[in-house]
Amino acid sequence: MPTTRSSKRHSVVPNGLSEEEVQSSDSEDEIKEDVEVIKQASPPSKKTKKLDWKKKDFILPLADFTGLLPPPPDEDLQPIDYFYSMFGRESIVLLSDQSNLYSVQLDPNKPLGISQHEMEHFIGILIMTGVYSFPTPRFFWMNTTRIESIASVISRDRFLQIRKNLDVIDNSNQLFVGDPNFDRAHKVRPLLNIVKENFRKIPKEEKLSADEQIIPFKGRSIMKQHMPLKPNRWGYKMFVLAGGESGICYDFVFYTVPRGINHKLYCDNFYTTIALQVELFKLGIFTVGTVRSNRLSGLVMKTEAELSKEGRGSMDHRVVEVDGIQICATRWYDNNVVNCLSTLHACQPIDLVQRWSTKEKKHVQVTRPDVIRAYNQYMGGVDLIDMLISLYRINVKSNKYYMKIIFHLIDLSIVNAWLLYRRHCSQINIPKKTMMSLLTFRLNVAESLLKSAPLVPPVKRGRPSLKLSTVESSASTSPRAAPSPLPPKNIRFDKYDHWPIQIEKGRCRNAGCNGYTRISCSKCKLRLCLNENNNCFKDYHNE
Repeated sequence: MPTTRSSKRHSVVPNGLSEEEVQSSDSEDEIKEDVEVIKQASPPSKKTKKLDWKKKDFILPLADFTGLLPPPPDEDLQPIDYFYSMFGRESIVLLSDQSNLYSVQLDPNKPLGISQHEMEHFIGILIMTGVYSFPTPRFFWMNTTRIESIASVISRDRFLQIRKNLDVIDNSNQLFVGDPNFDRAHKVRPLLNIVKENFRKIPKEEKLSADEQIIPFKGRSIMKQHMPLKPNRWGYKMFVLAGGESGICYDFVFYTVPRGINHKLYCDNFYTTIALQVELFKLGIFTVGTVRSNRLSGLVMKTEAELSKEGRGSMDHRVVEVDGIQICATRWYDNNVVNCLSTLHACQPIDLVQRWSTKEKKHVQVTRPDVIRAYNQYMGGVDLIDMLISLYRINVKSNKYYMKIIFHLIDLSIVNAWLLYRRHCSQINIPKKTMMSLLTFRLNVAESLLKSAPLVPPVKRGRPSLKLSTVESSASTSPRAAPSPLPPKNIRFDKYDHWPIQIEKGRCRNAGCNGYTRISCSKCKLRLCLNENNNCFKDYHNE
């Protein structure tokens, strides 16, 4: 008889447990007994109140937004300032202290001794990996692919040592799984709390959206979820509250919305229920969302077949009153039936939207209820921030499951900082063309982190590379070399490690000076006059 090979599949169970933790040895009788015990222990269920759905006009509530966005700060904030307002300077202290502790716990004879400046350099390199996207970080130090702004700051081995020992919490205080206070995210909980509190300080706009967010991860972790309809199907799931139009992330959960100032919350059918919309309305929060039909008890409307016969753009609605609050359920037929539940919008006013007709082979006008228009306009906040994160995601691999969460918080802080920067620019009427792009903003933050401390001159080992020397000589003799970019203001005015050095003669870069000089700043990499007539070197480094 041929032998059959059996494979054990480790799938994800909806309650967050893997199959390894599910006791499969229990018999059906034991399971039935457990179910009966649970039913007896649970309190008697209340009878569900029958809802009286009626087809009538939905009275729009008074929903004027009473909150105001504060003006941008008076001081000229730099990208690094926006980043620290999101990620927090205390996060740098936390990461450096706990990484040092972890290195001592691994080997007391070889403490790593990571300074805060080194941790800033490390995070700056992580940010740069999302721009260059090498297969491994080692390419930054190779002769053929060397990136001078990174390789001159920290050695390859030192970077790998910090990555190996990166930690957030004291592992000696770890609780066991059976402890009632056990937290599966304990490895990153302190960092999560710091970033979350900084996000909550951002003033919230009127239109908000709530949705899931996936942190891509394919390694082994009990917290890993599978969502087949997402671009990244495997990873950690977060629930995010974001601006409906701006995409700014305000919190990781949606229930912390301020009360009583008439916010509008847009969410999908994962969240939407009648009870939730009633409770949020009592808190001064209007909600709009798609809803699953099995959550609308007692609702009788036109079926999908009836709406299909009427054609695309057909709709039906019903209104119900719960605890004195009117809720409108709308069913609209486009390619498929969509059910919406709202305490803010109804069918009216109806507008037209352009759709492609496969039968007529052209675009046609389709009627659309107002609740669908509002949902489509403001529901994409979380999707927007997901897209922006995916553009330049930190590209460093690690076998440790919590590393991806740390890297995601850095990416999320950068994107959130950039979106807040754009909000401030629009408030003071700065044209969009002059605003920094996300890539420029990200590089500016990385440059500020990499130049946060004096650079340690690299120790060159072995024979000098002939290829590198020829490249350097050819670059130095180039008559049309590109001008050096101006440093960020926080680097320019930090009064730290700026030394005059002699280089080839060139034009002074100080504003208003047309002279030539051989003096350059060792940190800013700019030529500046320094003679008996002009002291542009001093003027440039003072505000």
